[in-house]
Amino acid sequence: MIHLAIIGTGNMAASHAQNYSTMRGVAISACCDVNAERARQFARTWKIPRWFTDYEELLKSERLDGVSNVTTDVMHAPVSLAAISRGVSVLCEKPLATTLADARKMRDAAARRKAMTMVNFSYRNSSGAQAAAQLIAAGGIGRVMHVEASYLQSWLVQDTWGDWRTTPRFTWRLSTRHGSAGTLGDIGCHIYDLVGLLCGDIRQISCLLRTFEKGVKGNRIGPYVLDANDSLISTVELASGGVGTVHATRWATGHVNSIRVRVYGDEGAVEVDLDRDPSSYRVVRGKRNIRAAQWRVVKCKRTPTQYERFITSIRSGKSDASDFRNGAKVQAYLAASVKSSETGRPVKIRL
Repeated sequence: MIHLAIIGTGNMAASHAQNYSTMRGVAISACCDVNAERARQFARTWKIPRWFTDYEELLKSERLDGVSNVTTDVMHAPVSLAAISRGVSVLCEKPLATTLADARKMRDAAARRKAMTMVNFSYRNSSGAQAAAQLIAAGGIGRVMHVEASYLQSWLVQDTWGDWRTTPRFTWRLSTRHGSAGTLGDIGCHIYDLVGLLCGDIRQISCLLRTFEKGVKGNRIGPYVLDANDSLISTVELASGGVGTVHATRWATGHVNSIRVRVYGDEGAVEVDLDRDPSSYRVVRGKRNIRAAQWRVVKCKRTPTQYERFITSIRSGKSDASDFRNGAKVQAYLAASVKSSETGRPVKIRL
């Protein structure tokens, strides 16, 4: 039996509990939240036998194989490092940390203790993205020459998910003083990760981050100063030699949550469009199809979820591709994006 704990019982924690509860040989032994009532209610809802308000006390009291770290971004590092120091494996929400230095500490600590780790880049659950990545890695479209990647949300201009002016779970994302890294940290990390999954490492980034006036008096709502970035546009150079563009925004009217990556090689092209269908990808290859610009849709078999792969890595002792090494790599992309935007110059990625 694999014994797990969930630390942080806010909105995303329900997804962790739901997924673990469907797996054989997996038990959620405990949960933790600084809000006692929230922890108690979460334990009651998911039939978890013990709940805590102090993660250190939980880690001392429980015999665990792994934890899901679903805390706020600023707590990703201390909670993960505390678990790893006890040899407990960690599935951490994205982004891995709030600084590159912390991400590197987490990566190196996991390597020293041989703890299994994962970062919950949830769009890796897409069977279409996973199959497309395998095709590209196998040379299915030849050399990757160009990539075009976008993550578009619209909650600043349409209230499909609720009004950000009156909904704290949105409003805090607009305030650096409340721990937000803006669009870059919230959804930019996802699109950078998908580019890495499909195309390999990024070698250099040139980025522009922009925060726009939102028509709010004093540029604040209650305690929230609206100073986090709203849009990012990056040009990237891949380690393999290809180039591309990566962009993300919360101002994309008509796109509730749209993610698309197009990869162009010298022998074909692939498109992954998660808004259209996460279980398929489009491809054009072969001389006849390329000449006619004839794309075909490839339906893909289900692939294991991030949660399932985390449990597999604990059982097998083998690292997953979405481990803390990859998380630290994405953190380096975020740090490079900030530096590039501040200096107006391209930044080489240093891992």
